[in-house]
Amino acid sequence: MIYMKIFRERLKELRKNNNLSQKQLADILKTNNSSICDWECGRTEPNIETVALMADFFECSIDYLVGREDDFGVITLQKEGFAITEDERRLVEVYRKLDIKNRLHVSTYAEIRLEEQGDRKGRIM
Repeated sequence: MIYMKIFRERLKELRKNNNLSQKQLADILKTNNSSICDWECGRTEPNIETVALMADFFECSIDYLVGREDDFGVITLQKEGFAITEDERRLVEVYRKLDIKNRLHVSTYAEIRLEEQGDRKGRIM
């Protein structure tokens, strides 16, 4: 299928453009490096949840990954009443300037802080 051929090429291109090894991408996607190799070689296909994770990570659309569009696509949050604060906008702006390694550090740190916050919410202060 033509879409899967394009997917294999784009996955490999995005991975290399972000200076990631198959192992590093596998760690980010919480899978193993043999899966990345299998996807890039066309032996197997990832499930839709994993393709969505890839699109989120590489900041492109799923349609771009599978060859249904030629540019990254514009990903926007479209929810009635949704508004982003200036602090949130600035955080996204700074995050997008980080390299992949530092983005992973920021994401991990934010998840840890959120877990700790959740633990404290249930306690009486």
